Amino acid sequence: MTNAFPIILELETPQSVDEIYSFTKSVLKAVNEHKELSMDQQRRIKLILIELVTNSIKHSEDGTSQIKLVIDHPSLTIQKFEKGLQIEFSSGSQQIPFEEIDKRLKISFSEENRHHIQTLDKYKFKFLNPYLEGLNIEHMPEHFGFYIITMASDSFIYQYDPESKENRYIVNIDFHE
Repeated sequence: MTNAFPIILELETPQSVDEIYSFTKSVLKAVNEHKELSMDQQRRIKLILIELVTNSIKHSEDGTSQIKLVIDHPSLTIQKFEKGLQIEFSSGSQQIPFEEIDKRLKISFSEENRHHIQTLDKYKFKFLNPYLEGLNIEHMPEHFGFYIITMASDSFIYQYDPESKENRYIVNIDFHE
C-alpha cells in the first residue's frame, strides 16, 4: 500500500450502463491499493460512483465526463466534470445564478423531487442531508440519485462554471473510523 498522499486518479466515465459495474470495481480496487477501505466505505463509494456515472450517461452534453479521485489521508474526494447545461430546478424554485449566498433553500427538480441545499456562491451549492433536515425515507422521491450521493458522502457540492459550461460534482468521504 502506497502512503505518499495525495494520490490523484483521473478516469473517463463509462458511456454505457453495461460498463458501470466493471468501472466501479476497478475504481475500488485502485483506491484500495492506496488506502485500505472498510466494507462500509467501499459500499458508500460504489453507490456514489454508480449515481455519478448514471447521471453522466443521462445528462452529459457530449456523452463524456471525467472522474477525478483525490486520495488524501484522511479523506477521499470524488469529482465529476462534464460539459452541459447547468442544473435547473422546477419553475417554483430559485435558479442559478443565486442572488443570496449562504442561504438554505428548498428546491425541486419536479413536483415530487424536493431537496434542501445551501448556496455557496452564485453558481455553487451544497446538498444538505435530508435526514438532518427532518425528512425520512418515506419522503424520498422517485428520482433520488442526488439523495443517495448526499447520504453516502460526508459532503456533496455542485458547481457550474458559466464560462466553460462545465458542471462539477464534488463529493467528499471522511476516512476517520
